[in-house]
Amino acid sequence: MFNFLIYKKFRTKKWNKFSPKKRLKLLQKMENITARKIGRVVYRVEAHNFLDSTRGLCLFKDKMIFIDANFLRQDSLSFFALSTLFHEQRHAEQFETIASGKKIWKFSKKYKWKKNIESYISYDGKEKFSYYSMQSVERDANFSAIKRLRKLKFWFLNDKLYFHCLESKIKEYDLTKEYAKKELGPFYKLKLFLRSKRKKK
Repeated sequence: MFNFLIYKKFRTKKWNKFSPKKRLKLLQKMENITARKIGRVVYRVEAHNFLDSTRGLCLFKDKMIFIDANFLRQDSLSFFALSTLFHEQRHAEQFETIASGKKIWKFSKKYKWKKNIESYISYDGKEKFSYYSMQSVERDANFSAIKRLRKLKFWFLNDKLYFHCLESKIKEYDLTKEYAKKELGPFYKLKLFLRSKRKKK
């Protein structure tokens, strides 16, 4: 099937006509497209009822991506579901890259992923949020989601909710950095580095 036939089904008017089961199938098709393009194994996409603010989760060992079930149950959230999928797909790519065993140049983005994954900090409400949100793999996944949403702009030119989601994600990305400055102070980068170092130990 031509990819654009899948893209068009994420338009709000079409998405709102689909059942949660159909919406999940569309997300799986988007995962199939992405995996084929970058040459990695296809992950299974499943809906999940998260009990906290989590919206998505990538399990590398199980080759699974979980998406917040609310994105599928509620109307008009196709682009937020899609951006979450893009975020988790980037995590899958990060994990696959590190696990490949290929030599990674020390000053590359992939090397930062490797070091971050070795000392990854999950957000459990006890840690300061910025220690989680400002990690290189999280910033990269958020930026990747924005970039991929922008690439699909042609298919959603007349969909106001597409632009709302895109603007929301860009604002969220920028505010995360501003929040880190307030939460950790002017030397937030140093604090992030030291916290990561402690986690690795």
